[in-house]
Amino acid sequence: EQQAQLVRAVKALIFEGLPVIFIAIPHRKLDAVKVEREMTGRIETITIPPWKSEELVEIPKIGFPLLNMQVTEQVTERLAEEAIGSPHLMQEFCREICKTHNVYETLDDKLVIDKIEEELLFQSVAQNTGKVIFEKLSKGPRQRADRVQRQLANGDTTDIYGLVLHALAQLRPGLDTIKYETLRAAIRVVSTGPQPQAHEVTRVLDKMSQIAASDESSTPVIDWEKEDRILHITDPFFAFYLRWGIDRTNSIIE
Repeated sequence: EQQAQLVRAVKALIFEGLPVIFIAIPHRKLDAVKVEREMTGRIETITIPPWKSEELVEIPKIGFPLLNMQVTEQVTERLAEEAIGSPHLMQEFCREICKTHNVYETLDDKLVIDKIEEELLFQSVAQNTGKVIFEKLSKGPRQRADRVQRQLANGDTTDIYGLVLHALAQLRPGLDTIKYETLRAAIRVVSTGPQPQAHEVTRVLDKMSQIAASDESSTPVIDWEKEDRILHITDPFFAFYLRWGIDRTNSIIE
């Protein structure tokens, strides 16, 4: 509704030749046309893609020598693989490497790093990036009655909100679009006992999307399109937490 009001407010100016830029996350790029059909044919989509690996590795290649550190190509390429196209995540990796080796200013003697403790590094970054919003989503909205506890395959128990998030973690997503059927299959993998009904899962996804939209971040970390039954992971920090903030047995890392 707010989008429609905004587009209609500037429509007349656009028709008179005023250039207007709408900025949207990729799967929302046609929203201006959806809310105002008269914009059809008047919008040119300019896609800004995620950073490529060869672009991401420039961050450690330029930054580490300034600290008199040498990080091997094998390490920088591994960091780029996990950065999900985000320069901010790559910067977090580099900062964590410096922190691990107690480097806070340019070294007198060169430090060579030819390997990293992957799990420790990535898990540490995950805890500092996506944990807060993960916990908000796992709590869900406030309600009076206690939620039914679900049994996880690893022996832990959680409610349906935690179950859905553990299923997402099982998929180890990047900035992906996840079909509802794919998520349901992941729920079956991470849980034992009676499976939640379809309407229960879609209701949770709808509530999570509302919580994400009300968060203080500029872009909701997830976006559930109810009509198309697809879930979009839109935030690289949240995607990274789903990959590394939960261990391989699907337990939350403290």
